[in-house]
Amino acid sequence: MSLVSFCILIGAIAFALGFLLLLAPDSVRKLNELSAKMIAKIDTLTFSYRIGFGVSLIIAALFMFFMAYYFTKRH
Repeated sequence: MSLVSFCILIGAIAFALGFLLLLAPDSVRKLNELSAKMIAKIDTLTFSYRIGFGVSLIIAALFMFFMAYYFTKRH
């Protein structure tokens, strides 16, 4: 996996989770229950500050997309 595709993958995951935290927090809670058995549990603090975390994830996703764009134009 190249660095560009890794940046795009991480950016897409962060973007999707950020929008879900902002618009559909109940779906993130259901996803949390499902993923708690497989991966890790999302802390309840995340749901307390869901708007801040959602906006932060969207900003991080935009940064990752910019880095992917930068890496493609650099080479």
